[in-house]
This record gives sequence, C-alpha cells and structure tokens, in this order.
Amino acid sequence: MSNDISDGPWAQRVYLTWLARDTRYALAALNALIGYAQTTPVPPAAWGCFEDFHSFVGKVFRALWPATGKSPKGTHEGLEWRTKRGPFLRRILEVEDSSPLKAREVRNGSEHFDERLDEWIVSLPRPTVEEWQAGTKPTFPAPPMRLIDVEAGTIQVAGADLDLRFMAAELQRLLTKIEEPEPSVAALPADMAALLSTSPPFPIIPFDAPAQNPGGIQAWLDEQNSTGPRTATEDT
Repeated sequence: MSNDISDGPWAQRVYLTWLARDTRYALAALNALIGYAQTTPVPPAAWGCFEDFHSFVGKVFRALWPATGKSPKGTHEGLEWRTKRGPFLRRILEVEDSSPLKAREVRNGSEHFDERLDEWIVSLPRPTVEEWQAGTKPTFPAPPMRLIDVEAGTIQVAGADLDLRFMAAELQRLLTKIEEPEPSVAALPADMAALLSTSPPFPIIPFDAPAQNPGGIQAWLDEQNSTGPRTATEDT
C-alpha cells in the first residue's frame, strides 16, 4: 500500500465509508431529535438523540480535522498518515474551515456539561443569614441549560448556540459528496458499506502473471485448441 493516502484507493474507501456511516447516523439522530422536540412535553428520549447527534458529529469532525498529536499507543507512521488524511478528505469533499461541522462550542458544552455545572456552582453567591435579614438580594447567575428551539431551528448548551438547519444541510452535502467517489455507500446500508470497506486490499495481479498451470495461460489455451470445445453442465 502506498504511503500517501492520495495514492491509496483502498484506504480512501475505508475512510469514506466510515465517514458516510457516521454522517448518516448524525442525520438520523438529528431527525429523531427534531421529531421528539415537537411534542409537549419533550420526552426523555429526545435527550438521548441529543447526545447521539453530538457524538456522531464529533466523529465526523475528528475524521476531517484529526488530532495532531501522537496517542500513547500510536506510532510515528500513524501520526504521519493522520496529518495527511484530514487535509486530503477535506479537499476531495470540499469542506471549508467555515463549515458548521467545525463548530465545537455546543458539542464541547454537551460533552463537558459537568464542568459547566462546576463553574456555575462555584460562582453562586453564598449570603449569610444577616445579609438575608438585612434585605440583601444577591444576584444568582442562570444555571447552564440544554435547550431545543424547534421554531428557531437551534439548540443551546450553556449559552452556546448551534443552527441545526445549517448543520443538517452540511451533513447532507457531505454525504452527497462522499457518494461521488464511493457510490457503494448509497446502495448499501451504512453498517454493510462500512464492513465492506474494511475488507483487506486484494493484491493487484498483472495480466501477464503466470497461472498455477506450469505452462501458464498460453499452455492452457493451446490445450483447449488441440482438444476441441468442451461444454460445462450443471449437476441436477
């Protein structure tokens, strides 16, 4: 296999089909989230979709903008490949740095919601009894919230907003772009396409490679010509 992803069709297929899988799941979670959010009261299942949506968008983000540091069990070769993978995928899929997929505020707020709670708790005033009796009215900051506004098409986490319409449009555009070089992701279920993408690369056999017959393909052709035509029949 080539050391450059641009010369590795098998590696490209692996990345593109897995990226298509995560993109599809992000869209499915978003559609379910919007459906749940239109009911009153919003059912608990909506927040499961909320977390699934952010999780799969995060996977898409990391595929396109991978980490630049070497993981504890990673290799220098893997890091070198990863530094080429992100720019290559963004280039062929025409993903700009202004893409909503790169917006991390809401996703980080959801993934690290406990930290937002920490900051809110430590910022709360702690008035004394004397201050209350004196009529002191401390100002309490609003708690961090996770909100869904279906009419506005936005979600909010700890004060950060994300426009779901832009995100949905970008995810759908990305999926369409993936299907251009890798049409199998459109014809197969997401998991099936991803499974096929991981099949190991088959060796490229040149047309002039010798067959198992010691005489090669030409000897086999000579044999067929000398013995006349044969007909294969199917056993019944």
